[in-house]
Amino acid sequence: DAPAADFARERESLGFSPQEITAELLVVARVLERHGEAEARATVDRCLVVYVERVTAELAERARRDPLTGLLNHRAFHAQLAAEAARARRYRGSIALVAFDLDRFKETNDRAGHQEGDRLLRAFAAALAGTVRETDFAGRTGGDEFAALLLEAGPRDVERFLARLREGLPEGLSASAGAAHLPAECSTAEHLLAAADRRLYADKTARAA
Repeated sequence: DAPAADFARERESLGFSPQEITAELLVVARVLERHGEAEARATVDRCLVVYVERVTAELAERARRDPLTGLLNHRAFHAQLAAEAARARRYRGSIALVAFDLDRFKETNDRAGHQEGDRLLRAFAAALAGTVRETDFAGRTGGDEFAALLLEAGPRDVERFLARLREGLPEGLSASAGAAHLPAECSTAEHLLAAADRRLYADKTARAA
């Protein structure tokens, strides 16, 4: 299958679209069949199936990602939260949700422009992605709003997580945060979101005072 796979990679490097690559592979397969090359045709067919599966998986994953930051987008993060909350209830596990809102983001965006605002969003996203564990999830849930879903994490784990995150932020960038826990204080994903948002608002109000 290697030659056909190499063919697909070469075409991708030249900027060919998945539709164009698929069409070329189908043409190659038909030519091989016409010349009685059954084994080679079968190889191209296998490559075509593998290629379509890979492209489909990549497109599905891209649809889950925020294009600016690469984190899970709003829909994907909330779907993951609902799934993990159900799993935690079923298997008596625990999860923590930490919601974030960048401090003074609107003022910076208005004063320095959208390019600077985008730079700050990417910087926070990179720090957040670098702080969560492989088993955790990070998402951009709004304009300057982010969230982290920490599996099997209690209050002390959240404290350590926030300390590591704040140490990793570049100078001049900070964020308010609010955390909530399931099942210790919340029973559903909706309750978890509401509790984290209340604490986020309280933290943001205290920071602005």
